[in-house]
Amino acid sequence: MAKRSKIKTPDWILKGEESPKSKPKGKTFKVRFCPKCNSDKVSVVIGEIGLWECKSCKWKGANPKEQELSEDEFMEYLDKKEEEAK
Repeated sequence: MAKRSKIKTPDWILKGEESPKSKPKGKTFKVRFCPKCNSDKVSVVIGEIGLWECKSCKWKGANPKEQELSEDEFMEYLDKKEEEAK
């Protein structure tokens, strides 16, 4: 019978760090932007599978830009958006 080798403990565990694959703590929010004009007024086109439309520049496509924000970043984003609307 062949001798089995021991499994090596990963360096990040030995150093007491978080897993490199771990997600950010807390809630995250996805914000989509138009790839043409960078507006956040992007929504799904009803009746079309996988099609998105920008309300600002009328861009239509399948891949809007997407950014994942932490809860704090999302709140800052909303505050900034409200200031621009005034």
